[in-house]
Amino acid sequence: MGMKMKKIFSVVLVFFFAVCALSALSIEFGYDGSVRDPDSSKRRDDELVGVIIRANVEADIYINGKHFGKTPFATVDLSATHYNLELRRDGYDTISCKIYPRRRYTYTYEFVMQKTCGFISVKNYPSGSYVYVDGTRESSFPVEVTPGNHTVKVRKFGYEDYVERFYVENHKTVTVNVSLKTAPFKISDFKISKSKINPDYTSGIGKVTFSFDVTNDGSAILSVNDRYGNDVWSHEYKSFSTWEQSITWDGKGNNGERIPDGQYTVNLYSFDYDQSIPIKIDRSMIYPLSVYTPSGSGIGSLPCAFGDGVNYVKLFVDFGPMINMNGDKISLYSLPITTGMIVDFARYWELSGSVGVGAATANGKNPILLNGGLKRNFVISLGSGMKMDIAGLIDYNYCNTMGYAPLGSGIGEGLGLGFAAAFETNMLYFGVSGEYSFAKTTNTNEQDILKYGAVASFKPVKNLKTSAWASMTNNKVLEGGVEFITMPGSCAFCFDAKASVLTDITSENKNMFINAKFGLSYLF
Repeated sequence: MGMKMKKIFSVVLVFFFAVCALSALSIEFGYDGSVRDPDSSKRRDDELVGVIIRANVEADIYINGKHFGKTPFATVDLSATHYNLELRRDGYDTISCKIYPRRRYTYTYEFVMQKTCGFISVKNYPSGSYVYVDGTRESSFPVEVTPGNHTVKVRKFGYEDYVERFYVENHKTVTVNVSLKTAPFKISDFKISKSKINPDYTSGIGKVTFSFDVTNDGSAILSVNDRYGNDVWSHEYKSFSTWEQSITWDGKGNNGERIPDGQYTVNLYSFDYDQSIPIKIDRSMIYPLSVYTPSGSGIGSLPCAFGDGVNYVKLFVDFGPMINMNGDKISLYSLPITTGMIVDFARYWELSGSVGVGAATANGKNPILLNGGLKRNFVISLGSGMKMDIAGLIDYNYCNTMGYAPLGSGIGEGLGLGFAAAFETNMLYFGVSGEYSFAKTTNTNEQDILKYGAVASFKPVKNLKTSAWASMTNNKVLEGGVEFITMPGSCAFCFDAKASVLTDITSENKNMFINAKFGLSYLF
């Protein structure tokens, strides 16, 4: 009995010393089952507790629910016997565990955070298929995604689209087995890019694009017929190898012959499909010869009420030196460069925008200039080729540098409203324009700006126009200038040049600014 008690006592004693040793080493079991223990070489010379927390990515550290900063992290003098530790980072799984630091040691904890993600694997799709995961085309699988709802779409010409929606759990893989069905031949979405063209323009603006979709191999005939039903142009599709079909027509006959002005019909037919869309050839349609102003298309610096009713997109860039003449002294004030776009849509609506920089500015600030505008034109026919044009507009202008606009001649920085009216014939244009800005000039702190003026232009031929304009800003800054713009031959490029003079008529200072500007634009 005595021997047995000695053995039991020895076992208990060994167990007690083992527990004490483990306690000194503060072994902890992590959330993932791994064992973390302090580095014994980090034994401290004081009675404090040190803790170092590291992770493979930067993460927020929470101890007992309180935010302590981000990894890597170090602290001393934690007095409790254990702590609840959390590491959090968006897009990664949260790590939660308990730590048991002991005095006279510095404990180092290393964590590996895993991304919060799932996987999608797509199988059994035929060669040549287009596979999309949430709208993005993928070529190799599995694909990593965030947990949640996702969509897989598989396309192959000649087959019906395969679409499957499902939920992906965290760290799980969803396998999609694709089964495509043969699609019957079908035509859809037949449309034309323009309802009216002038074939005398040999560039893209004088052409029209016909487009439609098909689902499988087949055949079809596309034709343009006159009012008597005669084919003036046709194209035969003997087979198809992709969904989207398009072809451009230059407004000429099958043999390149000139087709008379008038109303025509575009026909597309195949088996059980037959659809027609009207189109007009009109050589009297002229694309506008205009330049960009901070408030949209116009003449010089004034927006105008052009009533062309022609849908187009114009990309432009203009630049030119601005010279400061102060008595006998002549110097370069700035070299502004501007680029932007004008979009005419729904016949008489116009949307415009530009961005520019005042390069080589005398004060060295080189400001950024932003402009945007929306204009609505109205046309009143007066007969015999004459018409009255009216337009209303809203714009917004911005300049990040005060003191840039010479003499405050710009319409200002902020929101503005404008109005324009004109009398127009095929060769002449006479108009007035006014803008009121609820803002300030970029030269002074004046509030509310009124700029008004008049324009006149003469167009001896359809591809050349000369113009002149004059304006007044807040009844003190006078601006006047001339402008030339041309569209050589029948191309889509326009070239323009203009020169203007600005002066403050209320000032005793005879300071003037002369601005020469050159522009290039492209219509399509």
